[in-house]
Amino acid sequence: MRRARLALLLVCTMFFAGCLGANTAEWGSGGIEVEIDKNPATEASITTNLGASKSTYESLSPIGCDVGEEVVLAKNASNRIKFTGYLSASILYDSHDPMAGAKNMDTAVTAAVAIQAMPIGDARDVKDGEGARIDIKQWNIPLMPETRAGTVDLDEIDSDTESDWYVLGLIPTTENLNDGFRSLTEWHKPITIHGYLISTTTVNGSTFTIDGTSQSIGYHRSTGTTAHSVDDNCNLQVGVNNLQSVYVLVDKIEIDERVVSSNGNDGDEWKLGHVPFIGRAGFITFFIVVGIGGSIGMFLLSQMIVRQGAKETMKTLLGEEGLAKIKKVAADLRRDKKSGTMSPTERKRQYDKEDRQARKQENQKASKPTNKGDSDISGFDLDSALAGGSSDGPSEFGGTSSSVVVTEESMKLEKELSESEVVTGSGFIQQDTWSPPSKRGSAPVSNVVSNEPKPKRTEHFSSVRQDSTPKPKSAKAPVKRRAAKKRKAAAPAPREPEPEHEAKPEPKTFDDDDDFSDFSF
Repeated sequence: MRRARLALLLVCTMFFAGCLGANTAEWGSGGIEVEIDKNPATEASITTNLGASKSTYESLSPIGCDVGEEVVLAKNASNRIKFTGYLSASILYDSHDPMAGAKNMDTAVTAAVAIQAMPIGDARDVKDGEGARIDIKQWNIPLMPETRAGTVDLDEIDSDTESDWYVLGLIPTTENLNDGFRSLTEWHKPITIHGYLISTTTVNGSTFTIDGTSQSIGYHRSTGTTAHSVDDNCNLQVGVNNLQSVYVLVDKIEIDERVVSSNGNDGDEWKLGHVPFIGRAGFITFFIVVGIGGSIGMFLLSQMIVRQGAKETMKTLLGEEGLAKIKKVAADLRRDKKSGTMSPTERKRQYDKEDRQARKQENQKASKPTNKGDSDISGFDLDSALAGGSSDGPSEFGGTSSSVVVTEESMKLEKELSESEVVTGSGFIQQDTWSPPSKRGSAPVSNVVSNEPKPKRTEHFSSVRQDSTPKPKSAKAPVKRRAAKKRKAAAPAPREPEPEHEAKPEPKTFDDDDDFSDFSF
């Protein structure tokens, strides 16, 4: 679960691609706040909390470009000074460390840039990788960066250097400009900065001082060999030393055909997270459709491939029957999970229904068609024999010509034999021969032959047993044990009486426990 949340968080951060950048100074009472009169720029004041303590600079005189018969720098000018070239390096400040060397007006700077001075057309023609590369060591003081070996070392620029450079300490005049300084982190771009220099004198003409000390480095210079001047397009000229380091009250920035205006209402306004050609909306749409959609599609495809491979492996190892059992277990688990929301009555009803279906399926599998020769054993139908009851007239077991017939007389005779046995307490069955017990005395006895006439034999179902095809034991109708004993005794044919002159048999004794010890009638 934690991995899923982490993956979701990483995906969500992609929406902020290009929307997050370096920290800038806070605008307002907690950071920096600038007020300036424009068109013409007559006066400015700066309040900064970016240093060790709060500093306020009031009655500042902005220096702009005055266009007339001559293009010169002047106070109360309606036009701004331009700084045009190729952006090679930059840095943003959210605070300043006095221990690192930043002091006075440095604490009001929220961004610093190093620009190779050239016409804007030449800057646009510079190919990627062909522009000057500056290796920054540290940049604690806005107007004095420390650089290392690169294509250009700013510490070593002098009159012999073939290129001209601006090192500008940028002071925003509006909140939108302060936030728009993030655009300066996109190096190696053509750039034009519009703004004002800061005069060394105040509005009333007095010398601008900080802590009683007059200021000169980074401010406008009107006289001397290092005096500032502009060309016909109000671009500040670098001078003979090939390096201009000044503070600039920024009013507008043009970078790579985008604009950072003072009010943020320009038609080509630069916005944080801007993507060339497709724009931010196009990038987000592309990311959602292609990025998220493609990742979800690939995930589903990989899952299908993995599951298909696992299924084939299980099919090989377990077989079709094993897979069927696994599916049944899964179905039972789903059923049990679902049954948790059911009432006990509904759950019992569902279980009963499923059990009935299972038994039905088992019965269908067990009941297989058999041949008639296998089921019909010599014309005996066990189902009919068990299901049939007594009726008037003969009753048939089976339906073929070899069926056993039970007549009414046979059933009556069987009943009489059972009643007589109960009354006499001894067997009623007449036997031709019997063996007397051996425990009687040695008194000789002879064979007893009853002179009573034999009862007329009626056709019994056992009488045709020898004529019928022998039945398997499993196909015999269930009968009483005692009745079966009587049928067995009555089955043999009577013997003819032996002649009286035959030798008498050896005397035999009777056992008191035998049922035939009493022959009295």
